[in-house]
Amino acid sequence: VNLGGWMVLQPWITPSLFYQFEGRPPDRTAMDMHSFCEVLGPQEGNRQLREHWRKWVTEREIRKIAEQGLNTVRVPVGDWMWLPYDPYIGCTDGALDELWRVIHLCEQYGIRVLVDLHGVRRSQNGFDNSGHIMNVT
Repeated sequence: VNLGGWMVLQPWITPSLFYQFEGRPPDRTAMDMHSFCEVLGPQEGNRQLREHWRKWVTEREIRKIAEQGLNTVRVPVGDWMWLPYDPYIGCTDGALDELWRVIHLCEQYGIRVLVDLHGVRRSQNGFDNSGHIMNVT
């Protein structure tokens, strides 16, 4: 089972976080994790992310995964969670605490966790799933 859209935002997985940018000029529109933090800034971005992290993956979801007989979850993460750089500084504060919260919940329910380094500085593929849409060619 994949917990995509939790730590690395993607508009197609978490569209509700991106509706707020509709109708804005391109320089005030977010299309990925990088621009989400850039446009909202560290304080508002972090406020929204903390709420998202708490609500997106709860003990209820982990329990349901275990009840289905599944034994592993994949958690896509970004390198910015460990050593934040602009625009993630401040915006992603608390991300590691949330990751550990879910790892401990999974442990309680006998679920293994595969932490997938899904996004790295300057994007590895130029798509939203890397955290930063950009031309990498």
